[in-house]
Amino acid sequence: MILGMEELVTIAAALGDPLRLQILDLLAAGRSSPCCSPQHPDAPVWVCACDLAAEMGGLSHSKLAYHLGQLRAAGLVREQRRGKWVYYAINEEALAAFTKGLSGRWGVGKRTCV
Repeated sequence: MILGMEELVTIAAALGDPLRLQILDLLAAGRSSPCCSPQHPDAPVWVCACDLAAEMGGLSHSKLAYHLGQLRAAGLVREQRRGKWVYYAINEEALAAFTKGLSGRWGVGKRTCV
């Protein structure tokens, strides 16, 4: 997947907020302890939104939904609904495409200094 300028800007903007980086950190850690939501049998390490809010010091649901929406719009998170629960995980393919897009755009690793 080759990302264009618009996709690079969208992802960079999503990564530019400390709360969204904290959300990604929590998703990267995965589900590791008993949570308020039942474990999702098809995605055992995915994290429920209510558990994210609790881990972020009781962040309001509306604020969390906004930030998750920004991450989703950038393609950085995936979600699965199961009943009233919504589970999230990092979209590793999108992050890989972003880093590849950055390195390809500016030739990182291709140039040598003289």
